[in-house]
Amino acid sequence: IGLINAGLTLGPDADNSMVNLNYQVLPVLLRFILKPFLGQSSVTTQPDPFADPTILAFPANPLLIGGACGLIVTALSLLPIGRLDGGVLARNALGSAAGPVGLAAWALLLYGSFGPDDAGALYFAFAFTVLIWQGGAEAPPKEAINEVTPGQQILSIVLVLAGLALTLPGYGFPQV
Repeated sequence: IGLINAGLTLGPDADNSMVNLNYQVLPVLLRFILKPFLGQSSVTTQPDPFADPTILAFPANPLLIGGACGLIVTALSLLPIGRLDGGVLARNALGSAAGPVGLAAWALLLYGSFGPDDAGALYFAFAFTVLIWQGGAEAPPKEAINEVTPGQQILSIVLVLAGLALTLPGYGFPQV
């Protein structure tokens, strides 16, 4: 989040060595947050570039792009699936109820995999990687032995919900 703030504060590079941020690849919540700060699109000349559902690119500072990539990868890791961080958090906070939440996360990855171009490739590659690394025995987390406090449960649920919210694919919402 710090890199995103720094990238927005610094704005596009003044020496015209700018990098374009492909807006359509971003998850819907990140698109909603960044939309007021991006300025004029570099691909379309319409007065309202957000009315055009084609791929949009915005001049952006490399720090903004690095922050957005880091936030997307962290959010994907917070999905409540198997050995991912979100999976461990969900099992500790929800117990046996973590299974249906994990299925919802798989459905989210499947939906994202049907996205156009790079957006679909991101979700497909992540889902494929998760499938590969899910096999084998797994040691129970320390919290499975010790009791989880209510504060830890609440924090775990908030983090898992943040992961789900930040990975909702944006291609299904072209007007956001």
